Amino acid sequence: MFINIQEGHAMLIALDLDGTAWDHPDISSLYPPFKRVGPLAIADNRGVVVNLRPHLRYFLQWARGAGHILATLSWNDFDVAYQALRAFELDGYFHYLAIEPHPRKDKMLHRVLRQIREERGVEIQPSDIVYVDDRDIHIREIWENIGPVRFIQFGKDVKCFTELVEALSPSRRS
Repeated sequence: MFINIQEGHAMLIALDLDGTAWDHPDISSLYPPFKRVGPLAIADNRGVVVNLRPHLRYFLQWARGAGHILATLSWNDFDVAYQALRAFELDGYFHYLAIEPHPRKDKMLHRVLRQIREERGVEIQPSDIVYVDDRDIHIREIWENIGPVRFIQFGKDVKCFTELVEALSPSRRS
């Protein structure tokens, strides 16, 4: 699946964490502090290892370099997820961190959009939002309450973050 993006046109890319940014299905169930145990791995204080998806850092660097706005959309305990982001040294890539202990990602996205409007004076349309998640369970509420955002299911529509860069690159047309 390729998404048409006009040259020089910035997007809001909203990225899920559990199962998407890393392989663990519920980071909130772990016990910080986390420590690095490899280039792409951290472990909690009980030794549970969480692996970062390969090429995620490349994707985040590409997105920021292309002028896109990056946000997390994560159903988690903020403190635990944020500690994992810091342990992976990823927290600085995101402009907005929407990490909340409930499943209503539409409400999280609405708050991010309001924050962008208030801080940057920019009104982002649903067609300028790309939502990346390994599951499609939240997309109906997002479409109903935000609008027809572009949804990319990680692991299905794209298998890795290098494919996601290709899918979102302006030179790709469908």
